[in-house]
Amino acid sequence: MGILKENKAAIRFLLTFVGLYIGLNTLYGLYIEYYLPNPDPITAAVTHQVAGLLSVFDSSIMSQYLPGSRNIAIDNSHGRILLVFEGCNGVNVMIVFLAFVMAYRGPLRLTVKFTATGLLFIHILNLGRVGALYGIALYFPQYLYFFHKYLLTGVLYAIVFIMWYDWVKRVQRATP
Repeated sequence: MGILKENKAAIRFLLTFVGLYIGLNTLYGLYIEYYLPNPDPITAAVTHQVAGLLSVFDSSIMSQYLPGSRNIAIDNSHGRILLVFEGCNGVNVMIVFLAFVMAYRGPLRLTVKFTATGLLFIHILNLGRVGALYGIALYFPQYLYFFHKYLLTGVLYAIVFIMWYDWVKRVQRATP
């Protein structure tokens, strides 16, 4: 019983984090299922935003719905370059970030400001990630799987880890 009492804060953090992660992922899964067999609106918005940003460099780039598919294509004048699936919209990364920030509580004003800024930053990073994947698919298609599965996803999660570290330091400074 003493070990539980000694680690009460850590146990509360873990239970809150896991509970929020499971709960938010379950809600997100239900959201995705609701739109099947079509892509969900968040994935569509992210894909359209990436295509819009990329079209600055090549006006033939556009996003395109694929009837009966969960994917949204990013095409250019030469054809289909990239398919964007719901896992590429950044929501899962945002859920992990949000669960951590909520589990490691800080002052309300600081929490709201950090959460809003962090979610926006993750969204922008994810747009860059998908844009980079487009470039890799266009110029180095043989490396697409590695960059998608490991490198760029790893970089995104590493940045979120750094954001968590920053969050802990901010809470420690704000807490007397």
